Amino acid sequence: MRAELPQRPVIAAAWQRAGRAGLRPDARPEPLLHDVETADPLLDAARPVLERAATILTGTDTALLLVDSQCRMVSRVTAGTTLEGRLEQAGVIRGAAFDESQMGTTALGTTAEVRGDLIINGTEHYLEQFKKLSCFGRPIIHPATRRLAGIICMTEVAPQVNPLSVPLIRGLVDDIAERLRDRSHSDHRAVIAHFHRASTRRDIAIAAVGDDLQLTNALAAELLAPGDFGTLRTMVTDTSDAERTVTLVSGLDADVWVDRVDGVRHAAVFHIRPRVAVPEVDAVAAAAPPRTAQTVAVCGEPGTGRSTHARSLLPDAVVVDVASALLDGSGPDLAGAVRRARSAGRGLIVDGADLLDDRSMRLAQAALAADDPSSPPIVLVSEPPTAAAPVLAATVACCRRRVTLPPLRQRTGELAALSHRLLAAIDPALRLAPDAADALASQEWPGNLTELGIVLDAAATVALARGSRQVAAADLPDGYRSSSRASRLMGMEQAERQAIIEALDASGGNKSHAAKSLGVSRTTLYARIRALGINR
Repeated sequence: MRAELPQRPVIAAAWQRAGRAGLRPDARPEPLLHDVETADPLLDAARPVLERAATILTGTDTALLLVDSQCRMVSRVTAGTTLEGRLEQAGVIRGAAFDESQMGTTALGTTAEVRGDLIINGTEHYLEQFKKLSCFGRPIIHPATRRLAGIICMTEVAPQVNPLSVPLIRGLVDDIAERLRDRSHSDHRAVIAHFHRASTRRDIAIAAVGDDLQLTNALAAELLAPGDFGTLRTMVTDTSDAERTVTLVSGLDADVWVDRVDGVRHAAVFHIRPRVAVPEVDAVAAAAPPRTAQTVAVCGEPGTGRSTHARSLLPDAVVVDVASALLDGSGPDLAGAVRRARSAGRGLIVDGADLLDDRSMRLAQAALAADDPSSPPIVLVSEPPTAAAPVLAATVACCRRRVTLPPLRQRTGELAALSHRLLAAIDPALRLAPDAADALASQEWPGNLTELGIVLDAAATVALARGSRQVAAADLPDGYRSSSRASRLMGMEQAERQAIIEALDASGGNKSHAAKSLGVSRTTLYARIRALGINR
């Protein structure tokens, strides 16, 4: 039976969004838990304010709820044990997601949608489990960045909100915003002072980033594009290396030393030195040992650019596209391709070797092992042998050289430059905004460069339609616009996250095998996958 929509338009629209998300009014959803460590600055600002408010609420059946900008529960202050138990049973616990797709119409998730004060009386809640509660929610707007920092909601067991709660909540929000302003000013002063100390050197590019703050000296201003700041921000919380090499949007490789600002979260000063380009030796074109043809295996996940890389090694080669041959029903003629390459004096690329049947795989092994000066150079393109069948692993092992292309999720230092090149192919005037670069660097990219190309093509269409040449985070498709938890992890967590991803890759996604290789229980692995933002 379909529930009748409420009369208030703002509530009716919220019910419709919840329904489209797949929620039923009689559902009791399990809370989707997140690690909310990134909300610590908000909680630091709110804690003394909430503690003072708790004394006002003593003896009432009322609670104060605080969520962060992504509607994840950060704090709960209750004055009565009855309401405390009811909220616990309803999933109002630290880390729980309270956006509309998870918990329907509430003064938390719906307030985030409308970005304004909102009263929700008992029966206006979408889920039955909240209908005995009435709430007033107010967004907390960071006074320095003008972005949503969080939401405070007063909840009480009553059919309607007590109107006296409205001025109280507004006062609490103002106090929290003032504390956020003071902290922001203090953090900005610390970053600026750190930047000025580093800028005494005139011979090196110096840049600094903090929350809503970017600084450069003259050399860095000439060197860095807006999209490069997204790359720099991803390096702030990665404590695995103080110095890294990144590829800038301009295509230059640069050594970057990260000097973090003590006492300020997500802030650092960067010392940037461009590398002098050194001509690379083309290994395939180089002279091969006598009587031995050059053979190379180019391995990587689909979409990592392995086919493009293979063609750069042998530009004029005979190409066996195994997938295309299988799709058109003809099947790959490997023996015929070897003959054509030999007679024409050209190289041979076998693209999609992991799709070959056993007979063709043995022919490939024989061609790779041929001890004949007339044998053509061969480049084999396949998925990584760790995730492949034994026959493929043996075939790859026959190659004298192996090139492994890392997945895009491991190339955050190059992501801004790669994005810039893909955008330039769409329209040379297009540029990537820093917030878009930051959001892109936070994604998992299971489809690698192919997925990135699709996302940027869609974003470019949106940006051009609004008359802009700069692709902003808001232009990206849904699901790619915000920075995920993964981009804000500290160094040890980043290392743990990468270890889990590599174990999952090595086990072909089998979580039981991955847990065993890591030496943890499957329950622990599932918990860490959720906490570290791993989408597997």
